[in-house]
Amino acid sequence: MATYPVFLSHSWVEQDGVERITSLMETYRLKTEGFGYEYYSVSKDDPAQFLPSNKALALSIEKQMKPCSCLIILAGVFEEFKRWANLELDAAKKLGIPVILVEAADPKHTSHKEKRAAAEIVKWDAMQLGDAIVRHARLRKPS
Repeated sequence: MATYPVFLSHSWVEQDGVERITSLMETYRLKTEGFGYEYYSVSKDDPAQFLPSNKALALSIEKQMKPCSCLIILAGVFEEFKRWANLELDAAKKLGIPVILVEAADPKHTSHKEKRAAAEIVKWDAMQLGDAIVRHARLRKPS
């Protein structure tokens, strides 16, 4: 089975969304032959969260995102997590990693920066998310 390494935005961690988003990916995996995923994220205890400098934090995010094939970010929480979201979107752009936005809230809350960065915007739906990952992310071949 081929595996898609995905980076889950810091905003998921803050909202206990890792379990919710991985549940969507797991549902897709069970319904789709040959789909596997491995996720990367910043844990609640990661010291990077407490770095005072944007440069140091940006380097930490970039390092953690480097092995990933896409960034999955919750749309519409940009203002609440602006510092992190900006750094994650900038890292994805620098690394050439596509961004998939998941709209869990009203689309009018999605920032222009998020929309411009997005390779695709999907609803809170396992099939939409999984199909977007397959369309935009690079897969890791089995070893």
